Amino acid sequence: MNITKSVQFKKVKYFLENTINIWSVLLLVLAFYLWNDAFLNKFNTKNILTNMAPLLVMATGATFISLIGSVDLSMGAVCSVANVLLVELLPIMGWKAYLVAAIFGIFAGLLLGLVQTKTKIPSFIASLGFMRMWESVALLITASPVSIASDLKRFIAWGKTSFGIVSLMTIFALAIALIFFLFQRFNRVGRSFSVIGGNERAAWLSGISVQKYKLVAFMISGFTAALCGIMLAVKLKSSAPTVGESYTLLAVAAVLLGGTSSAGGKGSVLKTISGVLIVTIIQNGMTIIGVDAFWNQIVFGGLIVVAMILNTERGTKNLIVK
Repeated sequence: MNITKSVQFKKVKYFLENTINIWSVLLLVLAFYLWNDAFLNKFNTKNILTNMAPLLVMATGATFISLIGSVDLSMGAVCSVANVLLVELLPIMGWKAYLVAAIFGIFAGLLLGLVQTKTKIPSFIASLGFMRMWESVALLITASPVSIASDLKRFIAWGKTSFGIVSLMTIFALAIALIFFLFQRFNRVGRSFSVIGGNERAAWLSGISVQKYKLVAFMISGFTAALCGIMLAVKLKSSAPTVGESYTLLAVAAVLLGGTSSAGGKGSVLKTISGVLIVTIIQNGMTIIGVDAFWNQIVFGGLIVVAMILNTERGTKNLIVK
């Protein structure tokens, strides 16, 4: 009898752990709707789905960094540099400006990865240094916001395209998340990230090229951060050297709330999607009910602490950032 109860308890616990994010999203939607029924009108629903797109792309890359047990604080700064690069280069290079901005992100990730893996400096410290460096680079490129000229709007017209309440930008973000989910799930390199985060020495002993795969994780993070900056330029029709400042905190919050372990070894891009939804719904809901925007950072800082506590409660005791 006790064995049967134990099995049933484990099944219930497993079910709750794997569906808690879905219930969280539904409860948040219900709460904000009851507070203000405008929350679920077509305009606001489209707004939520569109606003989540850039964050989803950045958080997708951040998932791989968390999987290997590291942290990348430079994502927001990389996002800002890619953002201003795109707008500055559009008049000169046209569509090729997109490629340059994306390549910059990969380069930034590679550079951070090389410094971290070769010197063994904790990723927290290394990425903090690069964050300051890229913030300065963004300000050197342009010290103030720049609008995209009307004769260049054809290069960003895709950002206006939508199918009902779903914008092309949302579809693009979901496609990026799906590609990286499949990469994580079915590709040998993608599966190795969790092994590295779970036990780096065991991964090395099993023949996994730990340093090389870590480089790949940082390059993915840089690439998705740059894509986020590109999407923000298209969405806002302008650039700003500080546009990515808040996105690092939001991306980390989304990844942790999605259930990816801060110590590495556990998590998935699929769970991060639910984390992004939670973050975006809270952001939007707070605006709808009239909460001051400055409270956003306080709320999401608190959510990160809560997510870290939940990680510990789930059995992740080693919170040392590698």
